[in-house]
Amino acid sequence: MKKILIASTALVSTAGLAAADVALSGRAEMGIYQYNAAFGGPNNGGPQFFTDIDVTFTMSGETDNGLTFGASVDLDEGGASAPIVTNPGGAPVPALALPGATQNNSDDGGATIFISGGFGTVTMGDTDGALDWALTEAGNVGNPGSLADDETSHAGYVGAYLDGANDGQILRWDYTSGAFGVAISLEDDNGSKAANTGVGYAIGFKYALDLSGTTVNFGLGHQKAADGAPGTPNDIKATGVSVDATFANGLSAGIVYADWSSVGAAGPDSNIGVGLGYTTGALSMHANYGEVKFNGGGKAKGFGLAAAYDLGGGAVVHFGYGSGKTSTAAPTGKSASLGLGLSF
Repeated sequence: MKKILIASTALVSTAGLAAADVALSGRAEMGIYQYNAAFGGPNNGGPQFFTDIDVTFTMSGETDNGLTFGASVDLDEGGASAPIVTNPGGAPVPALALPGATQNNSDDGGATIFISGGFGTVTMGDTDGALDWALTEAGNVGNPGSLADDETSHAGYVGAYLDGANDGQILRWDYTSGAFGVAISLEDDNGSKAANTGVGYAIGFKYALDLSGTTVNFGLGHQKAADGAPGTPNDIKATGVSVDATFANGLSAGIVYADWSSVGAAGPDSNIGVGLGYTTGALSMHANYGEVKFNGGGKAKGFGLAAAYDLGGGAVVHFGYGSGKTSTAAPTGKSASLGLGLSF
């Protein structure tokens, strides 16, 4: 403990000399969860304990001429891993082991760096592409969250769109003036010269309308990513639009739709999501429904629920549930979690 205190004091002293701010925040979660996959996968059985600790360092500073800059690193993503990821439509597939933050100069997962001024903000790293930046996902409408993200992991849910199609490192410029915002982003192919790979791009627009206490947000965007599949010359593209509103009585609602141009019959043709949220006092609730149609005529659909009760002081009781299925798989994939989220 003494060594930790000495190291912390040195860090604060160094930050002061550099005229910059360094902040440390964290979150811990504990509870139970259960995952029954329609497609097979990990933890396909009974309930088990759930624990997670997330620590984030945030650094910021300012130049002599007024430019602000900063960086953040999420130590929860700091190590290499091989998770199960979800494609549009929810089918779980094994992911390659990716280097975590600080392990690879060309692929620092969990780390972002930005500089901001009158020209807008330029961000590089593990951040949203312009399409995801512009659209409000159904799962982000009044959602208090859950331990295992059950409500946004069902087969009909689509999030992040084509972000991560290459190496997940994104360069985004965004600019906001009053109610209007615009963003452009690029995602490279991690230096690959293989056929059908290249730089992906996205563009997005936002507009916020204030109607006497009711805020209505509009989002519009387009994204393209090379498919990377041998022998297929086409690119995957998505164009989406979203509308969401937050009312003075604690109710929020939103809808998002995207039209896809995909390679092969297994690729998505379109997706739609609807989200609802409600907050009253310490209680927050959320529900969403999503549906994905595929080029070959198949379909995936599902719904998610989340509820949270704020105990105060950074402690929140969380509940989450998700259920979804595809037309090509008879079993229904379900997941649920219950426990405490503790913010520091």
